[in-house]
Amino acid sequence: MEAERRIGKTSILQKMCAEPGDGWEAVYFDVEAIRSADEFAEAVCAKVLERFTYWKKQGHRLRDSLKNVRGATIGPLKFPEKLTRPESSWKTLLTQAVEQMIEQQKKVGKRVVFFFDELPWMVSAIANPTHGGSPATAAAILDVLRNLRQSPTTGQGFRMVQCGSIGMHHILDELHRHGYRNQPVNDLRLVEVPPLDAAAASGLAGRLLSGEQLTADATVAGLVAERTGGFPYYIHSVVSRLTVAGSPATVAGVDAAVNWLLTTALDPCDLRHFSRRIGSYFPPTEAKIVLALLDHAAVAPAGVEMGVLQNVAKSAGDVDDEVVRDLLRRLTLDHYLTRDADGRYAFRHALVRRWWVLDRGVS
Repeated sequence: MEAERRIGKTSILQKMCAEPGDGWEAVYFDVEAIRSADEFAEAVCAKVLERFTYWKKQGHRLRDSLKNVRGATIGPLKFPEKLTRPESSWKTLLTQAVEQMIEQQKKVGKRVVFFFDELPWMVSAIANPTHGGSPATAAAILDVLRNLRQSPTTGQGFRMVQCGSIGMHHILDELHRHGYRNQPVNDLRLVEVPPLDAAAASGLAGRLLSGEQLTADATVAGLVAERTGGFPYYIHSVVSRLTVAGSPATVAGVDAAVNWLLTTALDPCDLRHFSRRIGSYFPPTEAKIVLALLDHAAVAPAGVEMGVLQNVAKSAGDVDDEVVRDLLRRLTLDHYLTRDADGRYAFRHALVRRWWVLDRGVS
């Protein structure tokens, strides 16, 4: 499940966990802070033990699995020191935890789905050699998860949703540069979470305005929805600004609140993330070209043809047409651009486009 930041992906996962369908058990993991394969395997094992306390026999078996990993302690569910454990210990524990969970779920008539929130961030961190990580270990995690989804033993019972603001395509591109050739997510269905539609966004804005005792008619709520492009976080931010500033809930008040969010150096919505992350996603030579492409698209009155953008790219650096095509593909996957049926590119989100023009000073 992918989408731009501030759409509400985590809220969707938490809502699904709170209200699972009949016969389902949901297990939620925020894995963004995990920095090793050991931590990941330990987290999965701990969650299984924590969530399904009625699996008493199963819990003993998982603890036995920990013991077998060269003397791991039972209490905190930790591995032994790195110097004394086999390299494959985390694979063994992760696989056994999932296998035993699936075996037990058949007995209790439940199906389990794992929600891995920010899995791409975790994999990226584990792959980063500057922080002691290893691309090979990161690739192995993706391979083990794929094997669990496809194994004759676990495939029919292991269900997972992975979610993140950073696209998995960036992680795979980096791993491929280190020689990795597998396609570990080609069995997963990609679902993109869009902004709220006009009716839902207007309804949210109206309820927030009412909750803050800001008297406004449906026209103002609809304006907030339009100006924010249906992003729930930005809707909250506009209403919050009206409240803090003591501004009236009028057309002029909403426009003033939006303009403040776009121009204040405080950057409360962290919109600068959209330019800052380019240096993380692209090497310096490509980043310069990406900025030129986005600058041009941001000020174009309508969609821009690929040929025009190829010329823009060549004016910014020594690059051939195939590289530009790939950069444009990646910028659409990163939710910067959208491509219409005629092959023209434009900024995807109007609010981000307005901020980009202001912050970059392009015209």
